[in-house]
Amino acid sequence: MTTAIYFKWLQRKTKFRNPDSVLKKPNFFSISRIEEFEIQKYLDLLDEKKISYTYPSHTHYPHAFYRMKEPPLFFEYIGQPIWNQNSMCAVVGSRKCNTLTQQWIHTELFQFISETKMTVVSGGAKGVDQCAHLIAIKAHAPTIVVLPAGLNQLYPKDLSELKSEILHQRGCFISEFEFNQPVHKNFFYLRNRLIAALGHFCLIAQAGEKSGTMLTVHHALEFGRPILTVPAHPMMIDFSGNQKLMKDGAYIVSNSTDLHVFWQAESWSGPVGENVSSTGGGVFV
Repeated sequence: MTTAIYFKWLQRKTKFRNPDSVLKKPNFFSISRIEEFEIQKYLDLLDEKKISYTYPSHTHYPHAFYRMKEPPLFFEYIGQPIWNQNSMCAVVGSRKCNTLTQQWIHTELFQFISETKMTVVSGGAKGVDQCAHLIAIKAHAPTIVVLPAGLNQLYPKDLSELKSEILHQRGCFISEFEFNQPVHKNFFYLRNRLIAALGHFCLIAQAGEKSGTMLTVHHALEFGRPILTVPAHPMMIDFSGNQKLMKDGAYIVSNSTDLHVFWQAESWSGPVGENVSSTGGGVFV
């Protein structure tokens, strides 16, 4: 039995949880012939649809995931597996993106990405996420879209308009869910933890204090990722999350120069890179 079948079976069995941080196929485990047949049939279907997949110990499994408490057991992707090659910036924020936020992303963040060619990681949602993906395309830099649904169920649907351009720039779409799985509200939490893990740092462009964006910040802090935030006037309610992050000691970035200064300091001291071997980190079974 292949390692791919084992991890796909375990993912289905545990419903996307990996409480024991399993990173290696054990010598002995129990799986029925029917289950093995069904999973092999699913993997063959992925191959037929030209959907790639990876899992712990596989060549293309993200090094960053070995540092997670509950690393993904199996995920699918379309595009280039660039996560172990490029430095990556997670960009997250509100779906109701303020005009000033859009301007900042299209000028300051764009300039930084244009000069560094850093990979932008986000969730594909309307607002900040899509602005971040768009400026990566404009800057001729790769971008990774982490989906809260299967690869055949793009969410939101207007992501399909960006798909060819993202893939053309060596970007990709990834999902922890089976390719025909529709979006579900509980999946955003799972998606956000992957965004936080992939980014070498997490940039909060705009966020309310009680929002999904702040949950991503929570994940990023768990992974030891630096948190950057764009400052805002204290009377701007839509930026209450930014204000809280500033009080809590997040690194404040007002322009592309601030982003460069931050990244140069991280690079000099050794950024949160993941030059981890496929057998490193985590708890093995």
